[in-house]
Amino acid sequence: MPLLYKQTHPLLAVWKMDETNDELSALLPAAFSYPAIQQVAHAEVRLKERLTALALVRELLGREVEIRHRESGAPYLADSDWRLSISHTKGYAAVIIGTGAAAGIDIEYRSDRVKRIRSRFMTADEEQGIDPAHEADHLLLHWCAKETLFKLIEEEEVDFQEHLHVCPFAFQEEGTFWAWESRTAGQKRFRLAYRVAPEYVLVYQTLTPVMSTSLRP
Repeated sequence: MPLLYKQTHPLLAVWKMDETNDELSALLPAAFSYPAIQQVAHAEVRLKERLTALALVRELLGREVEIRHRESGAPYLADSDWRLSISHTKGYAAVIIGTGAAAGIDIEYRSDRVKRIRSRFMTADEEQGIDPAHEADHLLLHWCAKETLFKLIEEEEVDFQEHLHVCPFAFQEEGTFWAWESRTAGQKRFRLAYRVAPEYVLVYQTLTPVMSTSLRP
């Protein structure tokens, strides 16, 4: 497995999806007994994504664990109370496993395409904080942050502009920043970590959410 990045606190890993489905299947003896794999057995891309997620979980936990999916599509580990979040982008995948109330991670390959959709998720205040020298990457970090928030709050009918908010932060290749949501009554605030690698940008949850609206910017 071409592992690109791995850490233990929290448990997370990123790798490039270079293996064939046959090669992945050989690593995972029980995979095709799992309903989530059987459902996509004839869809090559979806099958690779789900097999890769299983392989990453095995890399992090040291054993093969079945991944199931709730009605919402959110993944979870069949025999564990630990929380799971999975993200895929063009040729790359990321997984995070945590013990909190929820887990969230998002990965996106680096490109300028995010500039074309910025009006769908960026607010005027957030736009003011974008570093023009790193415009595309800074926008991608905002997009990944809101995707991560969406996974963390586990709510339906979420508007990325209206309900998900990123506090201003200076662009660097690695660091943390605060983000918060206004979709729920609790208006939870999260500290998110990020990495800008040559191939991708990555955002994930670092700490338990703060349940106070007094911490909003």
